Amino acid sequence: MERFSVSPDEMNEWIIGEFKKIAKVPRPTNYMEKISEYLYQWATEHGFKAVKDDVENVIFDAPASEGYENAPLTVLQAHMDMVCVAAEGKAFDKFNDPIDVVITDDGYLTADGTSLGGDDAIGVAIAMYCAVSDKVKRGPLRVIATVNEEGGSPSGAGNLAHHFVTEARYLINIDSEDYGTVTVSSCGFAGYAFSRKPVWEEMGSGKTAVTITLSGLKGGHSGTDINKNRANAIKAVNYIMARLTYKGVPFRLVSFNGGTGMSAIAPNASATIVIDQSDLDSLEEVFAFTKRYFAKQFDRTEAGYSFAFEKAPLPGKAVCLDDSRRITDLIAALRVGANTVSQRYRGITESSMNIGMISFNEGDEVFNLMLAMRTSAEWPVMLANAEFDAIARGLGFDINYSDEFHIGWVEKEGAVLPKMYAESFEEYTGDACEITAVHGGLECSAFSQWSDDIEIISVGPTIIGPHSTSEKLPIDTIGKTCGAIATLLGRIAEGK
Repeated sequence: MERFSVSPDEMNEWIIGEFKKIAKVPRPTNYMEKISEYLYQWATEHGFKAVKDDVENVIFDAPASEGYENAPLTVLQAHMDMVCVAAEGKAFDKFNDPIDVVITDDGYLTADGTSLGGDDAIGVAIAMYCAVSDKVKRGPLRVIATVNEEGGSPSGAGNLAHHFVTEARYLINIDSEDYGTVTVSSCGFAGYAFSRKPVWEEMGSGKTAVTITLSGLKGGHSGTDINKNRANAIKAVNYIMARLTYKGVPFRLVSFNGGTGMSAIAPNASATIVIDQSDLDSLEEVFAFTKRYFAKQFDRTEAGYSFAFEKAPLPGKAVCLDDSRRITDLIAALRVGANTVSQRYRGITESSMNIGMISFNEGDEVFNLMLAMRTSAEWPVMLANAEFDAIARGLGFDINYSDEFHIGWVEKEGAVLPKMYAESFEEYTGDACEITAVHGGLECSAFSQWSDDIEIISVGPTIIGPHSTSEKLPIDTIGKTCGAIATLLGRIAEGK
C-alpha cells in the first residue's frame, strides 16, 4: 500500500480554514437551520449528491478514488451543533453572533470569550477534507452531519433514516476528544423516576425557617467526570436533613432545588426547611458538623465553594413531618457516583449513578426526583432495577423505569476496524494508539442498534474543556488525526 503522505500542517491549513467558516454560522443546539443549510450548500457546490432530511441532518456521498469503486461503503459521521456559552459580562447573542476563533502562540485553537465549538465542528471539517481531497485514497464514502447531539430535540441520530448507516460496512464517528485513542464502546442510559404526593400543613407560631445553600462546586460531566470524586451538592445539602433525622430533630421541608441538568454533577443546591425555634441550636450544631467534614473531604478538590445557611421568611405551608422525612430518606438512600469499573477497558467506569437536578417548591402537588444511570453492561442495570424498586416501595414512592436494557454501544466480537485504525494511526503519526471505551454517550450507541454487520469506531483530536469558555484544541492533534483517518480509508479501499 502506498503510504498517505500529506503533512499534518498542510491538512491543518485546510481544516482550520473550513472550521473558521463553520464558526461564523450560529449553531447552538436546537437551532440548526443555518448550519444545516451551510453544509448542504457546501456539499452541492462541490458536486456531491446531498440530502437534507426532515430534521436538518445533512448527508452526502463522495465517489471512490479511481479503481476502488467496489470497496465497501464507509461513513464518516460528526454532529453540527455546539454547546454555546459566553463568559460572564460578554455581550454575545448565540443565535446570531459568530464564534471568534483564535490561534494562540503556543499552538491551540480557542475562542474569544465563548466556547469554541470544537465539539464537534472539528469532526465535521475533518470529514469534509476527506471527502473533497483528491490526495485521500478511498472507496465509496458517505458523510453524515447530524443535528442536536448535545441533548436537543429532535435528535439527529434518533431521526436519521437507518439505510444511510446500514448500507455501509464501516462507520467512523469523529466525536472523541482524546488524541491517540480509538473508542469502541460508550454508555447507554437507564432512568429512574420517583414520585410522591406530599401532605402540606399550615405553619403556626414558634417556628423558624432556614435556607441551606451550597454553591460553587466544580460539577462536571456525569460520565467522564463521575470518577473524579467531585461533590454532588444535592446529596451534600440533603445530608443535613438526614443528620437531623438521625438526631431526632423534627423538620418540615418547604423547597429543595439544585443542579443544572441530568447529565451534569450538581454544582449547587439549596433547601428551605422549617424547624421549631427551640431546635435552632441543634440545627447549627448539625450544620457545623457537616461543613467541617465536607471541607475535610473537598477543600482541595472543590476550592472556592460556599456552604452556608441563613434564616428565611416563614412560609404559609410546609410538607408534613412524615413526608419530609420520606423525601430526605429517599435522597439519602440513592447512591451517586461511580458504581462498577470495566474489566475490559483499563481505567474506564462501567456504570454510574447521578442525581443531576431537583426542583421542588412550596405548594407543589407532587415531589419528583430522577436518577440517571450510565452503563455499558446489563448486570448493573438488573441490580439497580431491584435496588431502586425496593427503596421506592419501602419509602412509599411510586417509581417508573424501563425493564429493557439500553446499554449503549459495545465493540462487536471479531471486529477488525479498531485494530485497522490503531495500525493506521501509528503508521501515519508514529505515536501509540490505545483501544478504549468512554463512560459517556455517543451517537454510535444509536447506530450500533441498526445493524449486526456494521463495524463502528469513534476517534478525534484532543479537545480540552469542551462546552466551556476555556475550550481549546491542540492544533498538532488535528492534522495527525485526519492523517490517521485518511490512512485508514486507504487500507479499507485496498482491502487491507
